[in-house]
Amino acid sequence: MNAPLILALDISKSCTGVAQGRAGEKPRLYSIRGKDDDVTRAVSRLGRWLIELTNVDRPDFIYSEASISAAAFMGKWDAEAGRIQMTSNPQTTVALAKMTGVVEFIADMRSIAYRSAHVQTVRKAFIGSGHLKGPEAKRRAFELCNVLGWTPSNRDESDAAAVHFYAQTIVAPSLAPLITPMMQAELANRIGGVEIEDADALFRAPKVKAARARKWR
Repeated sequence: MNAPLILALDISKSCTGVAQGRAGEKPRLYSIRGKDDDVTRAVSRLGRWLIELTNVDRPDFIYSEASISAAAFMGKWDAEAGRIQMTSNPQTTVALAKMTGVVEFIADMRSIAYRSAHVQTVRKAFIGSGHLKGPEAKRRAFELCNVLGWTPSNRDESDAAAVHFYAQTIVAPSLAPLITPMMQAELANRIGGVEIEDADALFRAPKVKAARARKWR
């Protein structure tokens, strides 16, 4: 009996990451890139791609990260600014909800099992922690993909790969790649020391290690 074919998505209006492959095998990673599309075009582009894909290569499962909760619109009180600050961009939240909705619709139309997963749960399974700041979590996911030989070309693809790994642990746990807490801890130690607020530093060698290397030349 064949291992289940899993399609994992990291949905985004500008660049949706895709991880596609059977459980236990190296997933194929690629991206669906948008331009300056409005939400309608982004939803249409994703829907057309998924319809064409499922016509040719129908997956057994489609997984994506869960849409942002409606509570994100409520924001939180910023005492220093004296006003409520939004915790998420409303336009982004609406776009993601609509794009997720079209994936759910097409999956149901094709009788394909669709499941969503909370980002914290996915990160906990893949990199060992669900409570890191976004840039640091993405950086670790990208690097862990490279350790596994999956070679993502961007962080959207590595986030989709994390979803694909999580899906395997649910639908085919005996086939999922072995990622141990020791591997996750070693990865965190090896790539530590980068200022995560600096987007350009996400894939640079740690500054501390670079300084030490110059010192001993």
